[in-house]
Amino acid sequence: MGQVLERSEIKEEDKWKVDTIYKNIEEWQKDYESCQKMIQEVESKKDTFLENSKNFKEALLLDDETSRLLGKLYCYASLKNNEDLANETYQELIGKASNLDQEYEEKTNYFTPRILKEKKEKILSFLDQEKELEPQRHTILSILRYQGHTLSEEEEKLLAAYSNVLGAGSEAADYLMDADMRFGTITDEEGQETELTQSNYSIYLRSKNREVRKQAFLRMHEVYGSFKNTLNATLSSIVNYASTSARLNHFDSSLAMALYANNIPVSLYHNLIEVVHHHLPSLYRYFALKKDMLGVDEFHLYDGYVSTVKNNHKKYPFEEGKKLVLESLSVLGEEYISILKIAFTDGWIDKYPNRGKTSGAYSSGMYDTLPFVLLNYTEEYDDVSTLAHELGHSMHSYLSNKNNDYVNASYPIFLAEIASTVNELLFSHYMEEHATDKEEKKAILNERLDMFKGTIFRQTMFAEFELSLHDKVDRHEILTADSLSNDYYVLNKLYFGDDVVVDDEIRYEWLRIPHFYRPFYVYQYATGLSIASYIAKNILEEKQGFKEKYLTLLKSGGKDYPGELLKIIDIDLEKPDFLEEALEIFDDTLRSYETLCKEEKK
Repeated sequence: MGQVLERSEIKEEDKWKVDTIYKNIEEWQKDYESCQKMIQEVESKKDTFLENSKNFKEALLLDDETSRLLGKLYCYASLKNNEDLANETYQELIGKASNLDQEYEEKTNYFTPRILKEKKEKILSFLDQEKELEPQRHTILSILRYQGHTLSEEEEKLLAAYSNVLGAGSEAADYLMDADMRFGTITDEEGQETELTQSNYSIYLRSKNREVRKQAFLRMHEVYGSFKNTLNATLSSIVNYASTSARLNHFDSSLAMALYANNIPVSLYHNLIEVVHHHLPSLYRYFALKKDMLGVDEFHLYDGYVSTVKNNHKKYPFEEGKKLVLESLSVLGEEYISILKIAFTDGWIDKYPNRGKTSGAYSSGMYDTLPFVLLNYTEEYDDVSTLAHELGHSMHSYLSNKNNDYVNASYPIFLAEIASTVNELLFSHYMEEHATDKEEKKAILNERLDMFKGTIFRQTMFAEFELSLHDKVDRHEILTADSLSNDYYVLNKLYFGDDVVVDDEIRYEWLRIPHFYRPFYVYQYATGLSIASYIAKNILEEKQGFKEKYLTLLKSGGKDYPGELLKIIDIDLEKPDFLEEALEIFDDTLRSYETLCKEEKK
């Protein structure tokens, strides 16, 4: 791509059309002022909205209208700010939008606690009397489910008052890890002393120079080990808070409480761990193959991230990337592709890097906006894969918004990565099928294997460790840094197998995993890829009627719990079948990769 351009130098056809939200800041400001008034009006209804069905309806519909307008305001400010982070005009705009969002949360958060205090029969009668509230039924029923898990008003106030204190461990850990910890220096590939940081650690771990990645691995975990007692204390505060909340709110466990909001069966969590254990021999074969490809006598943990295939130096100009994405996703059918083509012509995509533009890629949009995609496209293979991935998010949002009212359009976080990963897998299989030589095919297969290794196997290992420490606290056991480190080391021995040297320093890796401060989140990475793999497999095999079922799922938004929505595509979250199918795809991919590697050695 050459020199990074200024925003003004990017062609208009290569930018997203944010002006479809607001033509200018004056329009935005007008809605901002309207939203301020609407927030005050919603707040004014808190003492009367439960008096009768009419008041209930008016308050809920006004809250929806306010939330919807706020989303539109925030989306515009955020997108404009991300075009150029140095632009002070949009810095101010995103600041105003964020403050307004906080004000909204503070002044309109009375709905749930007051509904929970009322008799269920009264609330249901309101829904029955006011037909305009029918779209709200699932949301209201989801709130009412918590009546058996809610304390008295005074107890809830007391628990809320302590929540910031009890949950402070996460913030303390962030400051320690991101600001205060120092990791010293290592010698890089050029023989220069360079500072090791959280940011460059993953880069050095992928270094072709074995000594560099060994230094980085050992140094990173040695430093974390020196902080083991402090970080154990911060994490323990989060785990103890979760356990206390679960007990006070009448849940069987911290896990049950965490899964309750999305009505996810606890059996899913245990099935995931059991199925992954069953397929660990395939992971061991993967490590053995990698050891052979690297030509090392011993395969250490710090050898696990370096690539064993040649870099793909082929460039993919955007128009070629677009063509590949459309061709690879054509298996989803004409309806899907006809909408997807609009993404490339109607200003959904902001394509190229420019000075000051936020890094990375994402899909972002609200109910009343386009489902925008931000890229920093530099013509690499990964950029094309990312394009397919982010368009998966945007297509899911588009179809959800188009086929649902506002209150049911947002799909649950449990489903959020599925459509994007389906696209990524379909693209990967298409590129494998159309690879022009064995080295290109090997690179594609290797990338897919690494995706499964990092997203299903590794995240399930994290999920298993997380479950063990929460179970300990639920049983009133004390968490100590040494006991958790030993547990984590044993778990690594299980997941890497006897033929990998499980370096002693890995016992401290759990100290640096930020997701543990958000209880029972990581399992969703593994289940998300598993569900996406199941979907991609059935689409590629052209299972009768499955493509139509999948599109129905994408159109369903959040009008029901994830488990109910997934029944559309014949997934039962209480059964392990889809998890088995996903890991069979890993097995199949590994066999293809092994065959190519053997042919290369002949």
